[in-house]
Amino acid sequence: MNGIKIIRNQPLMIGFILLYILPPLGIAWLAALGAVEWTDRVRKRRPLPKDAISILFMLIALASVGAALSTLRIFYLLSTLMILGYMGVYLYYLHHHEFLQIRQYVWITIFGGVYLYLSDKFFHLFSDHSLVGQGVALMTGHLLLGFTRENRLYGSAYNPNYACYLLILALAFLLVELLRAIGRNNYRTGALCLVLLPILGLAVYDTGSRAGFIIMLLLLLLFLAKLDKRLFFAASGGIVLLSPLIFRFMPRSENTSSSLGDRLTIWKNSLHIFFEQPLFGTTPLGFPIQYFNLTGRMVSHAHDLFLSIFDSSGVFVGLFFTAIMLFSGYLLFQCLRSDKKNRYAVNLFLFSLPTIIAYGIMDFTLSSPQVMLIVLALVAGWSRYTSQMRAFTNFRSADRKVASIHYSGVQIDQQQQKREADLIHSLTDRP
Repeated sequence: MNGIKIIRNQPLMIGFILLYILPPLGIAWLAALGAVEWTDRVRKRRPLPKDAISILFMLIALASVGAALSTLRIFYLLSTLMILGYMGVYLYYLHHHEFLQIRQYVWITIFGGVYLYLSDKFFHLFSDHSLVGQGVALMTGHLLLGFTRENRLYGSAYNPNYACYLLILALAFLLVELLRAIGRNNYRTGALCLVLLPILGLAVYDTGSRAGFIIMLLLLLLFLAKLDKRLFFAASGGIVLLSPLIFRFMPRSENTSSSLGDRLTIWKNSLHIFFEQPLFGTTPLGFPIQYFNLTGRMVSHAHDLFLSIFDSSGVFVGLFFTAIMLFSGYLLFQCLRSDKKNRYAVNLFLFSLPTIIAYGIMDFTLSSPQVMLIVLALVAGWSRYTSQMRAFTNFRSADRKVASIHYSGVQIDQQQQKREADLIHSLTDRP
């Protein structure tokens, strides 16, 4: 009975933990929650949401239907089901955030990154290539997919690049928690962060990702900029002076040129595929087929976030996605300037959201359902936060107008002050 109660009260927390420990089960768990959200929405005849991310999902789904009908490849409709599944999970995050508070999500992600590192070391002790061993590896996420070499850390993420992005996200959250601990003189949390910091840093390095290594350095510089500008400038100068040495220390630096050449080739071919089907795209399922038909080589995605969106969903979805990214950047800048009462949330999004774009320049890690479901929770939190900030801004604007009409001074009614304080409290994360 206690287990049933925990499942009922903490479905999202359980799903997130399973995403790291038993990824297929975690994906199925969250997909079921998404199906519950769609069922509830249809049964109660609730209208479709109008936030930008929901509209993006609907446009991607429509593009996949258009691609299936225009090419007469009906199996492309499986992409439509996949997109609607992601949208259902996103809507569940958006409307049931009481099941997973933001700091619970943050610390699950941090310890998930630690688990990726420790589990990789543990799973490598076993070299069972039997059918049973392969089944266990599939369920635990320690089955290498897309690579033939196993000398890079991937833990329970199936792929070193997928693991690296999850580790980068965990590192971003950890640095925000460290800033919070320093600001509040919370020595216990600060000590925990300092213990976990080298583990996550070493894990990022062991994935062998050059992009991850560079993003890690940028996150550390951002942390120093928020902590002390003098430390930031000193560290930046040191990195510039020692850049040749840092480049040699960077993982797999010896084959950087050849790897970049491979990326450029993939990007060139991906552009060719886009211009062949610019309106609806190829869908995520169709891209590998089109790439193989063009080159005779199997490549699962365009290895770039923006190219992947344009290739799989066409020009209109790609432009809409780009507009969302630009507008989100503008909103983040505005929040940095205006939201002085909730620095934790602002720092959280400042450290984490840009990593989606930064890592997406060289790879498309959102092609992994495991990574996508973890990132969607962050995006849902950002959508909810910006919606609340707009409501707060509109409230303040309307309040000033009322005050200017009914009062000669700047006195504000006590009930309005209470409403404003409650709204600010709703934006501030619980300790």
